[in-house]
Amino acid sequence: MVTMSSAVRRTFALLTTMLVFSETYQREIGNRNLPGLAGSSDVELLQQSNDFAIQLYKQVSAQAGGENVVLSPFSIAASLSLAAMGAGGLTAEEMFGGLRYGKADRKEQVADWYGRLMRQLANDSSIAVANTLYVKEGYNVKRSFHDVATGSFQSEVHELNFAQNEAAAKTINNWVEKQTSNKIKDLIAPDMLDEFTRMVLVNAVHFKGTWKYQFNATNTRPMQFWISDTKSQDIPMMFVREEFAYKDFWDKRFSALELSYSGSDATMLVLLPIERNGLAALEEILPNLNLVELRNQLWKGELEVYLPKFKIEFSLELEDVLTTLGMGRMFSNAAEFPDLLESNEPLKISKAIHKAFIEVHEEGTEAAAATAIETFRISGPSMFMADHPFIYALLSKDGVVHFIGKVTNPA
Repeated sequence: MVTMSSAVRRTFALLTTMLVFSETYQREIGNRNLPGLAGSSDVELLQQSNDFAIQLYKQVSAQAGGENVVLSPFSIAASLSLAAMGAGGLTAEEMFGGLRYGKADRKEQVADWYGRLMRQLANDSSIAVANTLYVKEGYNVKRSFHDVATGSFQSEVHELNFAQNEAAAKTINNWVEKQTSNKIKDLIAPDMLDEFTRMVLVNAVHFKGTWKYQFNATNTRPMQFWISDTKSQDIPMMFVREEFAYKDFWDKRFSALELSYSGSDATMLVLLPIERNGLAALEEILPNLNLVELRNQLWKGELEVYLPKFKIEFSLELEDVLTTLGMGRMFSNAAEFPDLLESNEPLKISKAIHKAFIEVHEEGTEAAAATAIETFRISGPSMFMADHPFIYALLSKDGVVHFIGKVTNPA
């Protein structure tokens, strides 16, 4: 567990996604919603985006097994959506279907939606989203793709000599480190680039927020966290008693808690199974839960919250997961990206990499008197005790899932 000075203890998350486009034939031979999003179409796109987020989480969680998970569906979807703007034929249909947008004829609608998302995010100081597009020297991006990349997705566009793979990887990694306050390092390895690489899309998301109701560090103490129904270990457990939005969904066997951040529209939603071993059952019903509607069902009241401090670093190659979600064609020699480059070369995505980092601490500069922690109470405020595996999601005010994950072992 990393210790931070009390002056900077807060929650922050870094999420980065990278897509590498390579020329298909030669490569194969060489190496086998937010405020302002009120329209009905925006509400539909928000739900579709969150459907993708949940399906993506389920696939990644199954692949990770008992490991902690953090990923950004928003970062991954933003990179894929931008790439889909340059796709055609069956590749475009697969990508739009896999992202849950429906048909590929919705390109303009999806691009406009991302434009509104990006403009809204620019007004939230707790979160920074950046896109950049690296193109092989001597190649030109088609004007239509350039316009949607720089306009709707607010992407930078740079030329890079991928044949000098060490220098190119350093340039990309330095950009990622800068955008994520040096938390995401070495996103791309030099051997992922060569003379057949034509384009690299990178998306970085950096969130840093201070709890609206801070956890007093003097109340943090070792407590049991049940990593299974019968096995536990001591971890640093934070405590606060305040008014929170909360509800027990007894019929679905989980409780939900919303934690707010000061000066930010974002909130953290914690979904805690009632049973210690109930995470798998919760994940099973997760696709049927509308997180926006669920959040609206919470009621505010005084609550004692016990939440573990945790830090998660996660790295994932996305090809298998995205193929399972129906987007395998873009990785094959049958891929169609006719609207990316003026050269009209056959292109495919050769690598899709995602790295994420989250750290949750108490905000710790207040010296207010602390109420003694009581694990069991006969009367008094309700209790939310996150002492066994749970799911968490960072949502925008209107419910866009910026990141989602699970805590199975916070030690």
